[in-house]
Amino acid sequence: MSVSEQQKHVIDCVLSIFETGRIPSTKSYSTCSILKDGAGISYGKHQCTDKANSLDLVCRRYIELDGQLSDSLSHYMVYLQTNESSKVNPSGPYPAWLESLMNLLRSAGSDSIMQRAQDDVFDEFYWNPALKHVTNAGIKTALGHLVCYDSTIHSGAGGVTIIRKLFPQKSPANGGDEKEWIYAYIKARRNWLLSSPNPLVRNTVYRMDELKKIADSNNWELNTPLTVKGVKIQ
Repeated sequence: MSVSEQQKHVIDCVLSIFETGRIPSTKSYSTCSILKDGAGISYGKHQCTDKANSLDLVCRRYIELDGQLSDSLSHYMVYLQTNESSKVNPSGPYPAWLESLMNLLRSAGSDSIMQRAQDDVFDEFYWNPALKHVTNAGIKTALGHLVCYDSTIHSGAGGVTIIRKLFPQKSPANGGDEKEWIYAYIKARRNWLLSSPNPLVRNTVYRMDELKKIADSNNWELNTPLTVKGVKIQ
């Protein structure tokens, strides 16, 4: 890995704080709720969602790995494939099938196979794409990894490409200064988030503000203790 296990842990913690307001734990794999932004079910340590299809991928991986509740979960895949949970009123009441599915997911979260499925999917579809962007740009710092991973988690695997087109600084791979590039990236993504017609997206500019605070503190290698949004990472 291009970052240490400890740095990857800190990166996961920062993203979890952004997504859930807390540091991930074993119990995080079982969290399940309906988001108010139309994404439907939000589930697990990485907050995979129905509408983004990341929940579908996690459930399919769990079934492929023959998890303890895979037979029961397989009956609900038709609902996930058509993003049915994104069509319900987030305030409730929820239909019986949705209540049953959410309870099933909560129970499956304590299964080590579900925990593996969640981590596998996010490594394959979000972390590894972020690493490709990091490698192509010549990024070496742990904070640079976090900045790019945040974009893939928040905006999909193509999220980094969108932002890279919005600022002129050369990447380290092309002779640029890494810290200048990262500062420019954070600023460009903040402006991009603010330009969204969706107020829920605009409200996520705090992510860039927190990343800039880390850069301003000169903690490029994400040394701990590190405080993000008032939550301390050890």
